[in-house]
Amino acid sequence: MFCPNCRAKNPADARFCNQCGTHLTESMNDPTGDPDQTNVLKSDALNSTPEDVNGETEDSAVHCLVCKTGLMHPTIHSGTFGFGTRKMLICNDCGAGFEIKGQKYKFSEITDTTQPLWLRYGHQTLTESEWIRISEGGVSDEEQKQINREADELNKQEIAKQKEKDANDFLMGMENGSIPIKYTGQSPVILKKDEMISIIMENISLQEPRAVRQTHAAYAGPTIRVAKGVSFRMGGASARSESHEEIKVIDNGKLILTNKRLIFIGTKRTVNIDLRKILAIVPYKDGIESQRENKQKPEYFTGTDKHTINYTINGRSGTVPVYGNVLNAAIQGLISKLQ
Repeated sequence: MFCPNCRAKNPADARFCNQCGTHLTESMNDPTGDPDQTNVLKSDALNSTPEDVNGETEDSAVHCLVCKTGLMHPTIHSGTFGFGTRKMLICNDCGAGFEIKGQKYKFSEITDTTQPLWLRYGHQTLTESEWIRISEGGVSDEEQKQINREADELNKQEIAKQKEKDANDFLMGMENGSIPIKYTGQSPVILKKDEMISIIMENISLQEPRAVRQTHAAYAGPTIRVAKGVSFRMGGASARSESHEEIKVIDNGKLILTNKRLIFIGTKRTVNIDLRKILAIVPYKDGIESQRENKQKPEYFTGTDKHTINYTINGRSGTVPVYGNVLNAAIQGLISKLQ
């Protein structure tokens, strides 16, 4: 018999799935419809008192939940080291013994210690409802909680995978121009004919390479010590100058992407880049490097990762940070529409 929920295979007489804990229907478990075929512990036997033992009849015993062929009889055993007594339910066939502990029952002994139920539940103390559920193919409360936790974790993983796939589909759609991005707020710049804003980002840094010159002094000739801590260097001094480039922050301001231009508006500089003039884009985690026609040095726009884009794809909504690869995909998609 297979579980309708997880499709796990269960014993023919199981009432609960041994994998996911789903309650199996009576028609699936007992095709004969004969209630006497169900061999499980019943409440009246589990709740037997010591007084019931002396007056025990065959009718007071129930079928063993372990072997399901023998009968379980209430008995009284001496406690450890002969102190006190233990109320037990003992199977006359497989020797399975359940010690009554208040409202719970400890599976304390069995003749065949290789029996699967003993290997799984031996020495465990569970409630009556748990033992009855286990006898019907179910699991204990703790196992059910673990199953639920694993199912929740699996569900979270599936959701994360789906979100990752949706984000990748969104990026691919932006890059090939099939998913447009439109900004619906007020434009901070004067737009050209048929020009529309896609993205506006605040607090973006414009950076450019700048030459930095360093001078090193060099002396020639011997050094003569005339007193403690006092010396004279004989000969002349010469200076050597070296230059190298460093990326410097030029300005901070807004970065605006339209379907025709990439515009930076700062407090000191304004950059207006025709998308058709862009030769290459290098994405970074926090922004992009842009290289364009008629400009020797690249321009860097950083701080984009502090912004996000909301999207809906396949009926599901999501949000992605504007990393360099995201901004690059958006620019590439807009350029493809211009060609």
